Amino acid sequence: MEVYCGKRLYMHKIWLVVQREYMTRVRKKSFLIMTLVAPLLMVLFYGIIIYFTINRDIGESDKTVYVYDPNAVVQNRLESKPSLQFVFGDLLPDAISQKKFLENGGYYAILSIPDSNANLNGARLIAIDQPSLSTVSEIETQLEQVLSHAKLERMGIDKKLIDEIQSTEVNIATSKATETGVENSSAEANTVIGFIGALFIYFFIFLYGVQVMRGVIEEKTNRIVEVIISSVKPFELMAGKIIGLALVGLTQFLIWVVLLSVLGGGVGAWYAGSMAEGTGAAASSEMSNITSALAGFNFGYFAFVFAFYFISGYLFYGALFAAIGSAVDNETDTQQFMLPVTLPLVFAIVLAQSVVVSNPHSSLSVWLSCIPFTSPVVMMVRLPFGVPAGQLLLSMVCMVVGFIGTVWLAGRIYRIGILLYGKKPSYKEIAKWLFRKD
Repeated sequence: MEVYCGKRLYMHKIWLVVQREYMTRVRKKSFLIMTLVAPLLMVLFYGIIIYFTINRDIGESDKTVYVYDPNAVVQNRLESKPSLQFVFGDLLPDAISQKKFLENGGYYAILSIPDSNANLNGARLIAIDQPSLSTVSEIETQLEQVLSHAKLERMGIDKKLIDEIQSTEVNIATSKATETGVENSSAEANTVIGFIGALFIYFFIFLYGVQVMRGVIEEKTNRIVEVIISSVKPFELMAGKIIGLALVGLTQFLIWVVLLSVLGGGVGAWYAGSMAEGTGAAASSEMSNITSALAGFNFGYFAFVFAFYFISGYLFYGALFAAIGSAVDNETDTQQFMLPVTLPLVFAIVLAQSVVVSNPHSSLSVWLSCIPFTSPVVMMVRLPFGVPAGQLLLSMVCMVVGFIGTVWLAGRIYRIGILLYGKKPSYKEIAKWLFRKD
C-alpha cells in the first residue's frame, strides 16, 4: 500500500510539473500568434516559390542577341522567345568597338558562330555584363539541337522525323505487389511524403529540444529551481518539463496540420492545375499516376508510425537537451555539448537525402532506421517505400530502450548539474556524475 501511494504521489508531482509547463506556454501570446500565423507564412512562402517556379521569366527584361553567322550555320534555326530574341547579321565589329555596337544597337550580347558547322564549341557570347547562367544554358541548348539536326540531316533523315523522335517521352507507372493484389505507387509521391514527415520531426526536435534547454537554464539562473526541488525531486522536474513541452509541441503541430490541410489544399489544387495546362500527355499521365498513388496510400498507418517517432524522438533528444541545460549556467556554454547531441540528427537528414532515398532497403538504411539517434528521421523516409514489420518492430523497441537509457543518463546528470553554479563542467566531470551516489 505504501509503495502504491508512493508511486501515485510520484506521478502526481510529475503531472503537476507537466500542467505548469503546458499551461504557462500555451497561454502566452507568442504561442497563439505563431500557432495561427506560422501556417499562413508557410503556405505563402511555398506559394510564392511555386508561382515563380511556374513563371520564372517574371521581372526579366527582354534580351536581343545579335548573331554573327557568316556561313549560315545556325541561320534561322535559333528559336526566338519572348525573353530572348535573335537577330542575324553578317557584320562583326572589332573588339574595340563591340561595346559601342551593343549600346547603340540596343543588343544584349553578340553571339559569334565559328566558320565550321561540324563543331560549335568555338561559339562565343560577348556581352557588356556577365550573362546569367539561365541565358547561357538556353543558348547552349539551342546550339546543341541545331548541331544534332545538322548531323542527322546530312545522314538523310527528315527534320520532321527528327522532331518526332526527340519529342518522345516515357513515363513508367510503378505498382507494388501485395498479398491482396497489385497497388498503385509512385516513387515521387513516396519520397515527398517521407521527407515531409522527416522534416517535421527534425525541426520539432530542434525547436522544442532547445526550448527545454533554455527553460532549464533560465530556472537555474534565476534560482527558481532551488525552490521547486524543495517540493519535487530533480528527476520529477526534468520528466515534467520534457513531457509538458512535448504536449505543447503536439498541440501546436495538430493545429498546424488542420490549418495547412485547409490552406495548402487550395495551393496544391492551383499548382496541379497550372502544371496540367502546360504539360504534355506524358506529364499528365505522370500526374495521374501520382494522384492515383496518393489515393491508395495508407495515411492512417503512416500517421500512427509518425506519431510514435514524433513523440519518442522528441523525448529521446529532449532528455539530452535538459541534461545540457542543467550542466551550464548560460546558453553560450552549451556549444561544446550541443555538437555531439545534434550531429547525429544532422547526419541523419543528410543521409536521408542521398543514401536512404536512392536505396531505402539497403543494409545502411536499415541500420540507420534502427539506431535511436537517427531512426526518427530515417524511418520516416523509408516508411512510404514499405518497411517489413520485423524491422519496424525492432526499430520501435530500440527507440523505447534508447529513450529509457537517455532519460536515465540525463537524470543522473540533471540531479547534480541543476544545483551547480559558477563552473562549466568538463566531459570527464559529467562522466563522474553518472556513477556518483546520492
